[in-house]
Amino acid sequence: MKERFGLAFFTFAAAVSILAAWEHPSLLAWIAALHNAILAGLYARRRPARDYDRQGLWLGLIAAVLPLAAPYPDEIPLVILIIGMSGYTLVIWSLLVLGTRFGIAPADRGLVAHGPYRLVRHPMYLGELLLRLALVSVSPQPILSASLFVALAAIQVSRARREERIIAGYPQYTVQVPYRLIPGVW
Repeated sequence: MKERFGLAFFTFAAAVSILAAWEHPSLLAWIAALHNAILAGLYARRRPARDYDRQGLWLGLIAAVLPLAAPYPDEIPLVILIIGMSGYTLVIWSLLVLGTRFGIAPADRGLVAHGPYRLVRHPMYLGELLLRLALVSVSPQPILSASLFVALAAIQVSRARREERIIAGYPQYTVQVPYRLIPGVW
């Protein structure tokens, strides 16, 4: 049941984001549509989990939906667009490297230690936060957007810690890649 719910969730998100990009075309809108289509495709083919965190599932769903409440600016300066695009690039690169190991809830589907995962342990979360921070900086409602960003950052940190407890081989991986989200810092 939960597998069908997850697939329906990501398929719906892909369809809505494609329609939104069609109606209000922009580079970020089309990349969001691509991102959601990749999520749906990976979710449909993902590996079964060896261990699974049910509470983490709710955190993952909230993290997926929370950014939708943030207003998008009508125009984005080139520098901010480049920062946001670099975040989205990191998200999509991370997803493609994860492949069938992708899941919304912390689960053990095997450890990935190559691609962006050799730089930081949670590059997808880093990319998402970088994108959202860029959007906060040009938001038409900065207080709302900043509040949503802080909530998303807290959720992503919680998800990262949950994953670290559940995935086999993580202690050895932390020696190889010492930083969770920010290279050289944390």
